[in-house]
Amino acid sequence: MLHTMLYLLSLFALAWGTNSFVPQPAFGRPRSVLIALSATQDDATLTRVSEEEEGVPIPFVDNDRKSFIECYADSVATLDGVEYTIGVPSDYCVALCYFEKENLLPVEINDKMMDDIFPVAENIVMEEFGEELVLQRTPQTLTLVGELEEDDEEEEEEDFEDEEGDDDMYDGEEEVEVLLSFEHRGKEFNLVRLLDPVLLVAKTDPERPDIRYLLTPEESDIAMPQLEELFLKYHEERDSMLP
Repeated sequence: MLHTMLYLLSLFALAWGTNSFVPQPAFGRPRSVLIALSATQDDATLTRVSEEEEGVPIPFVDNDRKSFIECYADSVATLDGVEYTIGVPSDYCVALCYFEKENLLPVEINDKMMDDIFPVAENIVMEEFGEELVLQRTPQTLTLVGELEEDDEEEEEEDFEDEEGDDDMYDGEEEVEVLLSFEHRGKEFNLVRLLDPVLLVAKTDPERPDIRYLLTPEESDIAMPQLEELFLKYHEERDSMLP
């Protein structure tokens, strides 16, 4: 089952598009080991970036060239001679969700419902947080720019479970933090922060080393299954080398 693997596609990633996936947490390991290791699969390779490179934000441009999301590079993969950068969004990844019965559903990033609800949520965030936080409709995932206050006294993290296992429902594997709730057109919506790290995949442009291009659906159909398998192999090798 996919949810038992070290890396998996989440329902939110499927809702946003095909360039993203959410890894299960696998952190807290010695940094020197992480950078040194690489995975090889036939002619495919994956290598972690250096500490200097991973702190530099890179624009991941949508394939329509009209919008972008800034990411920190995590690793670089090569498949069939094509280089891909795997990055973590530099701002908070968030989602607009609503309940249908007992299931929490994300509003898809390119859905008409998002066209209607996003300006409302954007204004509410502005009224609630002023200039401290800005909600952005970036490719693949909504992002929240600014600094969230950490509240140790009040735990607002909620783990929503889908007992039915319906592929159209949020699967409950990832935890979310509810940032605010509001009503619109008789329906209650929640702006939630995704607590599990989100990884985005983009192609390197040899002529523009300062930017990356998110995959088209056709490119993603080919590359993403191979990248997932490469990630699994990478972490299996890494874990075998650690005490």
